[in-house]
Amino acid sequence: MEERFADSLTVIGVHAGKFHRERATERIAEACDRLGVAHAVVNDRQFRIWRDYAVSAWPTVVVIDPEGYVVLVAPGEFESEAMSAELSLIAERAEARGMLIRGRDPIAVTLPHHEGPLRFPTRAILVAERLWISDTGHGRVLECAWDPREKRAVVLTAHEGFVEPRGLAALAGDVYVADRAGHSVWRLDGAMPDSGGRARVAGTGRLGVRALRDGQASTMDLRSPWGLAASGSNLVVSMAGSHQLWTLDPRRGLLSLLAGTGAEALVDGEPAGSALAQPTGVARWTDDSLAVADSESSAVRLVTARSVGTLVGTGLFDFGDSSGVGDAARLQHCEDTAVHGTVLAVADTYNDRLKLVDPVTRECVPWPGEAGEQGSLREPGGVWSDGTTLLVADTGAHRVVVVEGDGSLVEVRIEFGAEL
Repeated sequence: MEERFADSLTVIGVHAGKFHRERATERIAEACDRLGVAHAVVNDRQFRIWRDYAVSAWPTVVVIDPEGYVVLVAPGEFESEAMSAELSLIAERAEARGMLIRGRDPIAVTLPHHEGPLRFPTRAILVAERLWISDTGHGRVLECAWDPREKRAVVLTAHEGFVEPRGLAALAGDVYVADRAGHSVWRLDGAMPDSGGRARVAGTGRLGVRALRDGQASTMDLRSPWGLAASGSNLVVSMAGSHQLWTLDPRRGLLSLLAGTGAEALVDGEPAGSALAQPTGVARWTDDSLAVADSESSAVRLVTARSVGTLVGTGLFDFGDSSGVGDAARLQHCEDTAVHGTVLAVADTYNDRLKLVDPVTRECVPWPGEAGEQGSLREPGGVWSDGTTLLVADTGAHRVVVVEGDGSLVEVRIEFGAEL
């Protein structure tokens, strides 16, 4: 809308943050940098503007004409073409009355912009002697030679051209990436230094409907695929936008529903009748079960072919930062989880730390050492483990770190154009 109506539309974002961490002005500015927001944004941390306009849903669009009248209120997501038609009519009416002043937006906005080897990385995994990183802010996946002793990664190939690469998984010698905003899952051609090719294995690039149906992966419109995990000969895809888990068979090119009705809620039970809330991370817990980071409900869910249960978390508006067992524990918008030995490592994203969850006892506590200290990380978006090495994509700090056995953090050194 900003581009199409550049001479007649002024956009002002009103940020009424659900989570406590989202209400810090500094974090909002970082989010604007991450998402490419270029218009003015007001921090409505006390929900005053929200109440003034009787808003009841995220997002809500309010259109005000040049005379100061509210002429359109649109709660929820909207189709761009329909909104364009409405804005055109409003602009035409205002111009006919001599009330529209055309020109560039008079509000000059200067936002912070980070540049460096990594920009908002969200995932990192090891495959043999290669470190793969979703360098999300740069729209690429980095394939690196890995020196475990020096914690040094030399970039061999930058796989470019993604919109917002996030989840990574290795399956049968190939690496797969979930392009969240590109609504696709891609296969990168092998973990070799000269591999530059890729193939789309699921999605069309178009945004899918809320509740998807089983079908041919190459022709199905996906809805924000976020996390990936290998399970047997298949991939599990956490489809955050449709609040579901899907199974992708890359050999046959089929997608089939694993869990979730498409409703955004925390409902346990049989997979077909269960409800998730923006699942963003998934890891294989046992041969027949998956651990899922259900971000919008600040929950960790356990999923099998027969049931969906909850380890930590009680609802969409129940969040915080407290240790405990089961329902007594609180996380804040956890975005990923990984199996590390007999426990789960959870990226407690908006609490800026790593948590430990025991799937057997349901106990949730800070990770031992530095990694579990609040503020040791900055909105970590990804965590991965092979049982020995534990990696965290420290998204807001623009780095990847290794969590040592004592919980201390060692930053991975990223080098371009060097030799290992």
